[in-house]
Amino acid sequence: MFNTIKKLIDKLLNLGFADDFGNDLNQKHVVSFSYLAFCSGCLIVLFLFVFFQMFFLASFSFVCLSLGLLGWRYSYSGYYERAQVLMPIVSSVQVFVLSFFYFGDSSDFHWLFVNVLIYGVIVFRADQRFIKHSVVISSVVLFLICEFLTIEGLHITAESQNVVAVTVFLFVSFYVAVVINLVISRLKSVNSHLRTLAEMDELTGLSNRRKVLADAVNIFADSVINGLSCVFAIIDLDHFKKINDTYGHEAGDLALSQIAKVMSSAIRPQDEIGRYGGEEFIVIMRDINLNQAEVVVENIRKSVEEMLVETEQGVVIPVTISAGLAAITPDVSRYEEILAQADKGLYSAKRNGRNRIFIQSEY
Repeated sequence: MFNTIKKLIDKLLNLGFADDFGNDLNQKHVVSFSYLAFCSGCLIVLFLFVFFQMFFLASFSFVCLSLGLLGWRYSYSGYYERAQVLMPIVSSVQVFVLSFFYFGDSSDFHWLFVNVLIYGVIVFRADQRFIKHSVVISSVVLFLICEFLTIEGLHITAESQNVVAVTVFLFVSFYVAVVINLVISRLKSVNSHLRTLAEMDELTGLSNRRKVLADAVNIFADSVINGLSCVFAIIDLDHFKKINDTYGHEAGDLALSQIAKVMSSAIRPQDEIGRYGGEEFIVIMRDINLNQAEVVVENIRKSVEEMLVETEQGVVIPVTISAGLAAITPDVSRYEEILAQADKGLYSAKRNGRNRIFIQSEY
C-alpha cells in the first residue's frame, strides 16, 4: 500500500519532466509537490465551507482550486515559469483571505506563509532573484499583518481554532519534511549520476580506464588475501587502424561500441570489463584458473568473430579480436605485473596471426 502511494506521488511529481538530471529538476519537483499539497488543501476547505453552508468562501476556495489545477497543468505542459510564479501568488492570497476573514490569528492559519517562504527560497534560481525576493518579502509582510492586526467577526470557535492550529502545524511540518527529502534525494541522485559518468566510457558504456583499474586493484587484493586465483585478460580489436582508414572513424566507433556489447554479454556475471584505451579492453575474472579463463575469453573471441558490424550505408565490416591472459602467481606482489604479462600475451597473439588467444605464464 505504502509503495503504491509512493509510486503514484513520484509519477505525479515527474509529470512532464522526462530528463531525470535536468538542471531545474529539483525545483520542478518542489513546484509539483507544492501544487499537489495546495490542491489537496483547497479540496478540504472547500468541503468544509460547503458543509457549513458558507458559499462565498466555498466559491473562493473553488477558484483557488481551479487556479491550482491550472498551475499544475502549466507545470507538466512545459510552461514551467508560469507555474513557478502562479503558485506563491495563489497560495498567499488564499492564506491571507482565509486568515483574515474566517480562521483568525488565534488559529495560526497564517503560519502557512512559511510554506510560501520556503517555496520562494528553493524554487527560484539566482537569475530570478527579483521574483525570489518579492515572494519572500511579501510572505513575511502578509504574515506580520495577520499576526499583529486584530481580526473581528470571525466564524470559528476557540475550540475549532485550536484544532486548526494543530492541523496547520502538522501540515507545515509535513511540507517542510517532504521538501527537504526531495532536495536530499535529488542531491543523492545527481551525485550518483555524476559518479557513474566519471566511471563510464562514453562510447562503449563500459567502465573507463580509471574505474577498471580501480576494480583491478580491489579484485587483486581480495584474491591475494583470500588465496583465490584471478586472471586478467587484455583484448585488442584487430586491424583497428585499417577499419578507420577504410571505412571512417564513425565506422570504427560503431565497431567498438558493438564489440563492447558482445563482450559484456559473453563474460560471467562476476567478471569486470572496461575500456583500457583506444581499441583495448581489460577483463578481470575472479576465482578462476587459466584454463577456465581461456574458455571464457575464447567464447568472447568467437562471439566477436561471428558478429556483423553494419554501417548506416549498409557496409558490413569484418571484426576480430586478439587477447592475452595472465594469472596471479605466489611471487606476484602488484596487479600491474599481471597486466604487464597479459599485455605480453596480447603481443604474442598478434605476432602469431591475430584472432587468437595467448596465455602468458612466464614471469
